[in-house]
Amino acid sequence: MIRKIVLLLIVMLVSVSFTAATASQDNGYTTVPVKSDPTITPRWVSETITQGETNWHSRTVSSYTTLHHIDLNWGDASDSLRLKVYSPSNQLIGTFYDNSDGVIDGRINIEITNSDGIEIGTWHHEVYGYSVTGTEDYYI
Repeated sequence: MIRKIVLLLIVMLVSVSFTAATASQDNGYTTVPVKSDPTITPRWVSETITQGETNWHSRTVSSYTTLHHIDLNWGDASDSLRLKVYSPSNQLIGTFYDNSDGVIDGRINIEITNSDGIEIGTWHHEVYGYSVTGTEDYYI
């Protein structure tokens, strides 16, 4: 009986962990990990970061869309960066780590969607050197 309960709890935890890695929803926005394709690397800003450092990036959404794609890629799984995404009204949409998509690969590749439309204005992306040895190059 105890083994069955333990097995059931393990299955439930794995199921919750998988769901958290595949999609999350907050205040009308849904965040879905994007399967990384190493042949497609849409770079728009190249930067460096060190342990404990914070860099801010922004992107303007100027017309109606239902999708906001963010690809933070540093490629070195031995270092860890954290990404926080804020809407133009300064709402924290989410905090993401390398494993947010279920894979530790030196990349946070997500899509934020809202069927009612992504808020128009300047979106802010906070990149933090969560666990970095030396200096880490990245693009976002």
